Amino acid sequence: MFVSSLFTASRALGFGLILMCLGTGYAFSKDGEGSEPYEMIRSLQSLQEQVAEGNSHALAAQRALLVKMDTVFVRMPAETWQDPRNARAGVIYLLSGGHPSVMRHLLKLDPAPAVDRRLMEASLAYIEGREEEMVGMLDGIDPLELPAGLGGHVALVMAAPYIRTDPARAMELLQVASLLMPGTLVEEAALRREVFVAGMMGNVERFRVLSIRYLRRFRTSIYAGDFRRRFALALDTLGFIQNEDKFALLDDVLHEFDADSRRNLYMRLARSALLAGNLNIARKATEEALPLAVEGTREKEVLKVYLVATRLDPEKILANRNLLWSIDKTQLSSGDEELLDGVYAVFNSVRHFPDPPEGVIGEFNVTSDVGAPTEKDWLTEDMELAEWLMKRSGEALSQMGE
Repeated sequence: MFVSSLFTASRALGFGLILMCLGTGYAFSKDGEGSEPYEMIRSLQSLQEQVAEGNSHALAAQRALLVKMDTVFVRMPAETWQDPRNARAGVIYLLSGGHPSVMRHLLKLDPAPAVDRRLMEASLAYIEGREEEMVGMLDGIDPLELPAGLGGHVALVMAAPYIRTDPARAMELLQVASLLMPGTLVEEAALRREVFVAGMMGNVERFRVLSIRYLRRFRTSIYAGDFRRRFALALDTLGFIQNEDKFALLDDVLHEFDADSRRNLYMRLARSALLAGNLNIARKATEEALPLAVEGTREKEVLKVYLVATRLDPEKILANRNLLWSIDKTQLSSGDEELLDGVYAVFNSVRHFPDPPEGVIGEFNVTSDVGAPTEKDWLTEDMELAEWLMKRSGEALSQMGE
């Protein structure tokens, strides 16, 4: 009850901030007079915390506030930027989605803003995609020696070029970003990227721990969809479908996801394991996904295919046949149908019916045509009589038609 009330109060406070920022005052005077850049950055960061909690209204308000700051910042006199707090705010503003023209304006001011010029030039280089230049500009700068609000942003952008070239260094910088700005959008972004880097490095345990941490802290973030996409890609590269012990490590991670996401991830694992020939893992993933699928949906029909494909036991042959016949093919995609055809082909090649002879009752796939058997020693006298009567009846009917 207390947690629920606290959450409601937090959302109410965030909504109040949004209303202030969307109003004519933007939490400061309309023309910007009397408002310091560092105060505006505080309002922006409050909105970003709401974005990290999944508030879409805060995202719209953040964009509106940034547009307002684009105009206000260039109107401020050079003296305003002599306050180190305001000068740092200029860098934070740009790294938070501000317009690069504002930083180009600040770089021309005389006197120059009271912040290390390298930070100003590096932030502009990062926004403009000049990452190699940015690395050189930031050489010798330690984010831990900067004020936390600025250091977290700097550590986050410093990590970007190293993700591909030096993942271990990137991981260190992302950890610094999270440490300096906990609970903010910077930590949310850093954690998302840490998960991606852990996957690249093949560090399964770190991937698992970071994923749980992200889901417990930022599962409702506006950017959680990007996390789910990165997580799914990592599942394909970390070998979870190759080893049952490694697959078992995923259980507590996947149960942090919402039901729909969990079902889709288990289905992804089931299909990958099935195509790789790891039937035990495919069956476990399928059994986890089945209770999460709704009857009559494509997911439910596809999971039926997966389940049959993982059960090759002879004693389950009839159960598999009935399950296959229950599949609604109209729900399947072309790729699903190809997999279903493969399943039919396997079962039609391994099943055995000693009496009547093989092929007489037809394939499991009732849409297939099976030719008449060459041997007829299984026919009884009653069956032969019935066939003769049907033949005579057909001849009589044809003569009547003439």
